[in-house]
Amino acid sequence: MTRALARGLSNAEIGRALRLTETTVKAHISRSLTKLNLTNRVQLAILVHDAGLADEGAPGDG
Repeated sequence: MTRALARGLSNAEIGRALRLTETTVKAHISRSLTKLNLTNRVQLAILVHDAGLADEGAPGDG
C-alpha cells in the first residue's frame, strides 16, 4: 500500500487496486504515519522512495 502511495496514487485508487474501501486505506496510511512519527503522506512517500521500495511489485503492493 505504501508503494502505491509513493507512486502518487490516491486513497481511492489504492483501494480499487487492493479491493479495499477508501476508509480502510486511509486507516492503514494513518497508522503508518503514526508508527513512523510522520505528519503527512508526502513524508511517507519520500521515506518509501528513499528506501528503494517505490518501484517494486504491483501498484498496491506494500
